[in-house]
Amino acid sequence: MAIAQNPSMETCTHDRGPGTTVCLHCRYEARVAARAQRQRLLLRVGATVIIVATLTAGGVAGASAIRGRSHDADPHAPPKKAGASAANTRQSSGIRPVASVPSKNPSQDTRSAEQLAERPPLAPVIPMGQSTLAAGVVAARTDSSVLVSFDAPMLRTRMPVKFESFVRSTLPAIYGPAVDSALGKLGDGGIARQGDLLTELPTRGVRIPMRDGWTIALFPETRPGQDGPLVIRYRVSVIKG
Repeated sequence: MAIAQNPSMETCTHDRGPGTTVCLHCRYEARVAARAQRQRLLLRVGATVIIVATLTAGGVAGASAIRGRSHDADPHAPPKKAGASAANTRQSSGIRPVASVPSKNPSQDTRSAEQLAERPPLAPVIPMGQSTLAAGVVAARTDSSVLVSFDAPMLRTRMPVKFESFVRSTLPAIYGPAVDSALGKLGDGGIARQGDLLTELPTRGVRIPMRDGWTIALFPETRPGQDGPLVIRYRVSVIKG
C-alpha cells in the first residue's frame, strides 16, 4: 500500500546520508499522519451509525405508541384481557405463579359446628324403602321416618305392656344397638305410662329422650277391631326437642 506523500518530506531538514533519497524520519511521520486520518474516518462512520440506529428505534417506539392509542380509541376493537400483561411479564421473567391459599373463614367454622350440632345422634340402619324384620314385621323407611307394620294375630295388640315390649324388641333392628342406651334410661314401663295406648298416644306420641336435646318420637297407629281399636303399626323418627 502506498503511503501518502508527507509535505514535510519535500522540505526535509533531517540529516540524510549521501545517496539517500528517502528520509526514514519523514516516512515515519507520514505513516503516523495516515493512521490518524483513518481513525478520524472510523469515528465519523461510527457516530453516523449510532445516530441512525437511535433515530430508527425512536421511530419504531413512536409507531407502536400511535398504534396502541388508536387501538384504545377504537370502540370496535376486542377488549384486552386484564391478566394478559401480568401473565406475559411472569412468563418472560421465568416467575411461576403461586397458588392462592384460601383464608380461613370463621363463619365457615361456625356453620360447620352448627351443622354437626344439628345432626341427629341416631339414624336408621335399615336401607331406604321396605325391609322385612323378624316374625314378618315390615319396616318402610323414608327420608324423615320409619313406619313399622305388624298387623298379624300374635303381634297386633291393644295392651300397653305388650306394645312396649314389641317397641323395645324392634327399635334396635331399626336404629341399631345405640338405641339401647336411650331405652335403658327410660326404664321398664316408661312407654306404657306416657298415656292411653288407644286414645292418647296415637295423637300425642311417645317420647324417648336422648342426649343433646334429641328425642325419639313414636306414634302408634290403630285400625278398628272386633272388640275395639287395635294397634297394628307405629311411626318413629328422631327429632330435636
